[in-house]
Amino acid sequence: MIIISVIGYSGSGKTYFIQKAIRKLKTELNFEVVVIKNIHQHQIDEEGKDSYIFTEAGAILSIIKNKLNENAIFFKKKINIEELIRWVIKGPFKVDILFTEGFRDLSFPTILCVKELSDVKPQLNENVKAISGLIATSKLNQKSEIKLPIVDAEENFKTFLKIFEIK
Repeated sequence: MIIISVIGYSGSGKTYFIQKAIRKLKTELNFEVVVIKNIHQHQIDEEGKDSYIFTEAGAILSIIKNKLNENAIFFKKKINIEELIRWVIKGPFKVDILFTEGFRDLSFPTILCVKELSDVKPQLNENVKAISGLIATSKLNQKSEIKLPIVDAEENFKTFLKIFEIK
């Protein structure tokens, strides 16, 4: 399994990049993809809903399935991102690519999503292998100032695959 971290300020194009990458990975390589997203502002499970009631009663895991065969999994037990990644790796599903979104402290190859060049330097770290996000869709002349490749998951799909050694 290949793990790719996607970081960037809010509104920089992280979700947009991951969405486009998933579509290309699925349609061109038939890859199975998992995304773990860090949500800072709100809780996931709504108070009063059954899944919330179950975990509040003491269940460490609540799995919800509807008649459309859609599933949701809620962990009540405090679990850090490393434990969650290990859970995905050991899990019952074949996973080719795991994207993490918004976890800045991970030591995995990283895509930094930015709106403009001034957003690059304050967020750059040794794990960043490429730049993407809204900057990849703009026609900036200053792109040459960045020493890392700027990739769009759709338009530069082969470059993306090469950077992250995806075969």
